Amino acid sequence: MNASDYLPPRWLRNPHVQSVLGGSALRRIRSRQLLAASGAVTSEHILDGGDGVRLQGWMSIPPGDAPLHGTVLLLHGWEGSADSNYMRLTAARLLGLGYQVFRLNFRDHGGTHHLNVDLFHSDRIEEVVNAAGDLWRRFPAPQLLAAGYSLGGNFALRLALRMT
Repeated sequence: MNASDYLPPRWLRNPHVQSVLGGSALRRIRSRQLLAASGAVTSEHILDGGDGVRLQGWMSIPPGDAPLHGTVLLLHGWEGSADSNYMRLTAARLLGLGYQVFRLNFRDHGGTHHLNVDLFHSDRIEEVVNAAGDLWRRFPAPQLLAAGYSLGGNFALRLALRMT
């Protein structure tokens, strides 16, 4: 399958409609329902970003005793947060596939302005690398994967280059 094979339903063909619906209250409610229905145990954690930087996020661990496939670190887009609809929906899907999921808030996102003195900018990759290392130490798993949206995708690629 490739992009030209995709044809959304007629009522979703207008990209503006897709954008509006993606941030709608109905979508927000549905994303919360799906994450709750996963049965995952979700807890807040503050990761060490190095040099006194603290980054907040939410770890969701799937229920049961089945072996984990790995940990997925989800990185949101600009002006997004760990609580964005797309982050919760992706987490719910990955939990169903047997991954534990950590939804990270970048510095100054998701109500975390009080955690750090300096402001966020897109060159702050080292604090995300350090936070990923802290995550790996706290929650060992067969593999650590990173995925992101927009700015978070850029961070995920740079993180992959720096992780050993």
